[in-house]
Amino acid sequence: MRKLKLIFPMLAFLLAIGLSFAFVNATAEDYYAAGFIQMGTTWYPVDVNCEQNNQYECRVQIEGEPETYEVHSAPSETAPTLKSASPNAKVIQDPS
Repeated sequence: MRKLKLIFPMLAFLLAIGLSFAFVNATAEDYYAAGFIQMGTTWYPVDVNCEQNNQYECRVQIEGEPETYEVHSAPSETAPTLKSASPNAKVIQDPS
């Protein structure tokens, strides 16, 4: 019993240090907001870097097309649009 009182605090300390490195490999992909755009009557998920809580509506433009699309937080016209720090549309590949 006496040895357990010495070993358990050491194990807890080692586990705390070991688990602190569990999420070190975060990629830029983890910071992108997942949004939805409506093309025609169909909703498509898109990954776009729209910074939250800014003044402009987040918009995307499909490569090679002149039209821009608002990025919504859910696949619904009533869902709020994501916000962006820039008034310019971000160019993405065709999600369909």
